[in-house]
Amino acid sequence: MGPERQSVRAPGPDAVRTLAVVSRILERSLDDMTLPQYRVLLLIARAPERANRLARQAVVSRPSLTGVLDGLEARGWVRRREVDGDRRGVTLEVTGAGRRALAAANHDVEERLTEVLAHLDAGRRVTAVAGLEALGEAIDLDLARRRAARDVGA
Repeated sequence: MGPERQSVRAPGPDAVRTLAVVSRILERSLDDMTLPQYRVLLLIARAPERANRLARQAVVSRPSLTGVLDGLEARGWVRRREVDGDRRGVTLEVTGAGRRALAAANHDVEERLTEVLAHLDAGRRVTAVAGLEALGEAIDLDLARRRAARDVGA
């Protein structure tokens, strides 16, 4: 049976537990921001975004997003700009200070993950990093598919 015909195992309880633990490891490695702030800052840094779309991408409620954005704005990491022709529309963008804070947070997270992965031999580390990258790709593809389905339904 060729690789394209092999059955793919569904993620089991161990994989789900690992994701939950990784979330906690990430949260603890962030010195200067919360995990929700980190997620939202990462999303905004990818491309300036309107708040309503951002809430869906960050998988938070609109009121929770407002609180996170207020905190990011108070720290000078995010700027809100009005959308021309839409009195209620706001575009969000990361400031220079926000980019520096995000770079520091990324460094802290990468450093901590490197510490954790150091317990594996080199081959398993390569496999683990490739798996994380593949998971990220799958998440991006899923978000794009969901966004396209929403746009068609709108």
